[in-house]
Amino acid sequence: MPKQLSPRTLLAITGLISVAILTAGWYLQYGPDRQQPCPLCILQRYMFIGLASVCLVAAAHGPQRTGMLIYAGIADLFATAGMGLAIWQVNKGASMTSCLADPIGEFVNGLPPANWWPEYLFANGGCADKYPAILGLHVPQWSLVCFAALMILTFVTFFILVRQGRSA
Repeated sequence: MPKQLSPRTLLAITGLISVAILTAGWYLQYGPDRQQPCPLCILQRYMFIGLASVCLVAAAHGPQRTGMLIYAGIADLFATAGMGLAIWQVNKGASMTSCLADPIGEFVNGLPPANWWPEYLFANGGCADKYPAILGLHVPQWSLVCFAALMILTFVTFFILVRQGRSA
């Protein structure tokens, strides 16, 4: 019977996957296609950054069960919020042709990190910009798939921690 992964390991894996996704976003933005992110993409980047940060801090900190439950819960909230943003973009993004000039674009580009790291957190693209599909899915759809997978992973981590508390 295979040994079950510890919650600390699961959170470390979740954090590393989030960093890999952020790296892929960097490549898409500065690689050959120069895909510019829209405000909803930038909001999703914030969720991936938050998810990666919480998970990697949890893995490095390695608190007792209650602390890990808190970390896993916060991580699940970031993943769920990101999934909600991705659903919004997949369903409404194509019809939002002016998202840079609307309140969402103004809000995103007005956030302090957009000035601290404009190369990565400033929205230059439009929500309806069309880029080629990657393995049959467009970037917003891939973001939705990734957030859904990470949400399941953080929920499983949370569930393992709850189950460990009941058996203790």
